[in-house]
Amino acid sequence: METCKSYCLSPRRAWSFRLAPMVLMISGILFTLSCAKAQKTIPGGKAKEYSIEQFLNTTDLFGSSFSPDESSILFTSNKTGIFNAFAISVEGGDARQLTKSEKESTFAIGYFPNDNRILYSHDQGGNENDHLYVLEADGKEKDLTPGTKLKANFLKWSHDGTAFYFSTNERDSHFFDIYKMVISNFQRQLLFRDSIGYDFGDISKDERFIAFSKANTTADINMFVYDLKTKTMKHL
Repeated sequence: METCKSYCLSPRRAWSFRLAPMVLMISGILFTLSCAKAQKTIPGGKAKEYSIEQFLNTTDLFGSSFSPDESSILFTSNKTGIFNAFAISVEGGDARQLTKSEKESTFAIGYFPNDNRILYSHDQGGNENDHLYVLEADGKEKDLTPGTKLKANFLKWSHDGTAFYFSTNERDSHFFDIYKMVISNFQRQLLFRDSIGYDFGDISKDERFIAFSKANTTADINMFVYDLKTKTMKHL
C-alpha cells in the first residue's frame, strides 16, 4: 500500500478542513442577520444613498487653535482641494483662507502665543520632509527650518510663550535632535543631541528636564529623563 506523504491529511488537519465550511456558513448567517437588524433601524428599511460626486465633495477639517485674544479659531481644511490653513470667527460666519498653497498640503499648528502670526508645516512636492513655517503679519511665508533632506517636527510651545521646541534630523537622518527657537528673532538653540532614537515626551516648565520613551518591542517600552543641567540620562 502506498504510504501517505504531504498530500495526505492528518486526522487533525482533516477535521479542520471539514470544520472550515461550517465556520463560513455560520459567519454568513450572522452577517445576514446583522444586516437585517440594521435595516429595521433605518426608516423604510433602506440606507440613504449618495452619489460619487457628493462623496468626493466632502470637506475635511481638523486641528484647532484659539487666537491670543480668543476671537478666532485656526484650523486645517481641504476645502480648496488641498489642505490649507483657515481661520474662522468664534461668532461664526465664513472661514478665511490664510495659506494659499496649490501644490503642498499645508497643516496649521497654531497661532503664536502673543500675536496673530501662525505656525504651520508642509513638505516640498510630496517628499514628506516637512519644514516649519511662519506666516508673518504682512502675509509672507518664512521657512524656519531651511535645508535639504531634513524633516522638522513641532513639539510644543514654551511655558512662558516666548519660544517653541522642535526636532529635526538635519545632523543625522536617523535621529532627531531637539532645539528651542525664540520667536522674537527665530534664533535656535540645541538642547539635546540624539544618537539612540528616543521619542520625545515632554519638557519641564523650568526647562530642566526632558522626558523620553524608547520602545524595544510593542510590549517593552522604557521611560527616561534627561537632565539638561547635568547632561545625564536617567532610565526610569
